[in-house]
Amino acid sequence: MTQNAALDPKRLGDRAELIVPAWRQAVFPLVCVGCVLGGFSLVQADPPQPTVGWTLSGLAGLCGVAFLARVQIGQRLKVILDREGFTIARLWTTRRYQWRDVSEFAIAGQSAGRSARLAYVVFNADQTSGFERWLTRFLTGRNQMLPVGLVLEDGSDDATTVVAVMNAWRDRALRIRRNS
Repeated sequence: MTQNAALDPKRLGDRAELIVPAWRQAVFPLVCVGCVLGGFSLVQADPPQPTVGWTLSGLAGLCGVAFLARVQIGQRLKVILDREGFTIARLWTTRRYQWRDVSEFAIAGQSAGRSARLAYVVFNADQTSGFERWLTRFLTGRNQMLPVGLVLEDGSDDATTVVAVMNAWRDRALRIRRNS
């Protein structure tokens, strides 16, 4: 599937998935492994610091295992698109949005040091309050954000392409709704 085919309303289909690839999901557990090893080195250091070392190793190990279990077993960090809306599966939550209830998608956070591959895809949806939504709005100008690093079915992993695909699905749904 080419990028143009992914945006063609006639070829959008009934369902699609955007996922975070396994290699990107592995970054956090690898950092946890590094922290566990750092904790072990503190236990063996001269002078030894077992309290700090075992605490660091234990916490980092638990975080890494919990993350891996949630992502791999729960198949998290993906967005499922369909004709009525989309579902965002994050690590601990799953949230469903209707196309009619969301704004146009845009990119935020693309500065000189951040590539389009890891830019934030943001949108506005319900106006409920909460610290996470406040922080997202403060940082990006919108109150919702898709998981960072999503990949299309054809392997495209540029945030610009993700925004174009999300807007194509939204536009098709709104056009069909107006015509019916």
